[in-house]
Amino acid sequence: MIKTIIFDIGGVITETNFQALYTDFAKQAGLKPEFVVQYHKDKMNDMLLGNINLDQFWQDMRKAGADPKLDLQAIWIEVGLKNLAINQELLMIIEKLRKNYSVGTLTNLTPSRQILDEKIDLFSHFDYAILSCLEHLKKPDPAFYRLALKVASVKPEEVIFIDDKAVCVTTAEDLGMKGLIYSYPDNEKLVAGLRNLGISI
Repeated sequence: MIKTIIFDIGGVITETNFQALYTDFAKQAGLKPEFVVQYHKDKMNDMLLGNINLDQFWQDMRKAGADPKLDLQAIWIEVGLKNLAINQELLMIIEKLRKNYSVGTLTNLTPSRQILDEKIDLFSHFDYAILSCLEHLKKPDPAFYRLALKVASVKPEEVIFIDDKAVCVTTAEDLGMKGLIYSYPDNEKLVAGLRNLGISI
């Protein structure tokens, strides 16, 4: 019997135009867009694992020439929200699911994206949130999924895991969970998939 449903966030509940975000932020901060884009390519793994925190991120931006008088975090939030789409219909589906199941998120997340998700109060839609940058683990590492099982107090066969990346869903299935690959923003297909797995919605 399914007890909990776990969602990814990026590419599922939110969709971000990262190229526009990095470019807009760079222009307002007094940086070259190419630098901000390349920084994220080079440092993404460390950011996702929380090895680079927000303070370090801002320091790196200032060392690269960002205007020291500017509030970089305020600029990041402003341009981040401008380039962020929220799957409101899916959030309503999640609220329906929470009437009968616990619903959580297991997501690869940078500290700089975490503050955007917090700004839109995204985590209030979940019973638990397990973030890579806080746990120093990331998908598709099986240890990250096992942490989710522990937090949710469930067995693998009691879980449905939803992600937009096939490799992440495959890991969940290899551990004994049910998996669904999400195609943004096809909520109709997701609901059909959940019903096929016996979920009442």
